[in-house]
Amino acid sequence: MGSVTNSLTPARSRRLAAAVLITAVMMAAGMLPRAAEAKSCSQQGEECRALARSKVSAQYFDRYVNRCFAETNACIARCKTGVKVFVDVFDGSGSAQQYPIDECR
Repeated sequence: MGSVTNSLTPARSRRLAAAVLITAVMMAAGMLPRAAEAKSCSQQGEECRALARSKVSAQYFDRYVNRCFAETNACIARCKTGVKVFVDVFDGSGSAQQYPIDECR
């Protein structure tokens, strides 16, 4: 057998390492969960009411819309103390989903 003539030179080694690192970072970034877009308490409250219109039967609609209004007010009060989250009002298993808020209005 002959000797290997295409050995990695230091320059090739650095380029290969950089390419592997860039590929790994790009793949990892694509796998990370995307954060929900932060909104104001009022905007998240509107989304809550829209979800109630599409998700809840007419029998329970008023109950959930009222919960959305109450959570909007609670969100504004919490936000002013520095706790910037809108808490989901829909019944479900486990703890309630929290949506990030960036404006208290």
